Parts: sequence; C-alpha cells; structure tokens
Amino acid sequence: MKMLRLLPFFIAGVLMLNSCSKDNKAVEPEPEEVAGSSEVVNVFHKPEQYYQMYVYRYDSTATKWTSRIASHFSTIPSDDPTFIGFTNPNVVDSGVNLFGMVTFYTSEIGTNNIKTAKINVEKVLQFFPETVGATKGKVKVLAQDVTISRKEGSPFKIGISGEGTFNTETKVIDLIVNFNETAIGGKAKVTHKYKLSVNPLTLN
Repeated sequence: MKMLRLLPFFIAGVLMLNSCSKDNKAVEPEPEEVAGSSEVVNVFHKPEQYYQMYVYRYDSTATKWTSRIASHFSTIPSDDPTFIGFTNPNVVDSGVNLFGMVTFYTSEIGTNNIKTAKINVEKVLQFFPETVGATKGKVKVLAQDVTISRKEGSPFKIGISGEGTFNTETKVIDLIVNFNETAIGGKAKVTHKYKLSVNPLTLN
C-alpha cells in the first residue's frame, strides 16, 4: 500500500528530471562560414606582373560610377591563399590606391602620390561560396587598420571593414566598404559602394 501511495510522486520526479535534461541540453552552434578554395581567388587574381582588377566607386554626389580607380595591384598572401591582398611588389617602397584612399585622404597625406602614401595591405578580400564549388557567394573585407604615410613622414591609420557578393561567372564583385576616420578627426563610419571586375564595365 505504501508503494502505491508513493508511485505518483515517483512518476512526477521522473517527469521533472526528463524535463530538466531537455532544458539543459546543449544548443548546437550554427556552422561557421568556411572560406572558399583558391579556385575562387584565381578567378579574380592573375599571377601576372602589374595585374589589377577594374575597380569603380559609386559617387553618391554625382549619382554615377567613377572611372576606373587605378593602382589596385592584387597579390595573394603566402600564408593564406583564400585572401586577395593589394600591395605593390613591382616598385620598391611604393604602394596602391586601395579603394581610392590616396584620393580620399590627399589633404592628410599632402600629396596624391601612391609612392608617398605607401598603402600595402596583404589581406583584404576573403571569399565564402554559397556551397562547395558554387559560382556565387559572399566576400568580406577583413576588418583592420590601414597605415598611410604622410608626405612629411609620419603615419596615420584608417579602419576598413565591409562585405558584399561575388559571381565567378560574371567575374564581378559588388562591395560595400566602411571607413573609420576617427584617427584623423572624422566619422567612425563612412560608407562607399564599389564594383571590382576582371573585365572593364560600362556602368553609366
């Protein structure tokens, strides 16, 4: 009889334990995005001296795309072939006009000469295909501070970050880049839109 009286309490205890175990069950994290193979990188970069993509910026004031922004010499970092960087291996002690930064900050630099500005960034773009072998996917701008040299020799830094999409069939990257200009008294987020292409584009 005593066992029968205790049976409801026993059942309730088992149900409570089962409920707790479900509540405390570890939530599996969502799978992280995995950087694409070097095949995607090889669509947008060519191992040729002085090779550079066609880079255009949308001018929101003029409401049209700029002409090609030259001096975007692409390179692949030796320690991670899933990235494209922009450096100038062709001219000693020089650089590139990354996203038009030499033009943006001419007054701070004291000149629009890329050799003076010395912008060289080994890792900039990283690609994330939708699936393995996909022709489309995301591209991210590695968040970092870019060091720029002034004409008188002192450096200053501008932060960059951003993301966009790529298509290896059209060979076009659509990109949003954010610039952090607080180090020179500017805004924490200045946004510009770009297109990077293996082939020249007619945009206007």
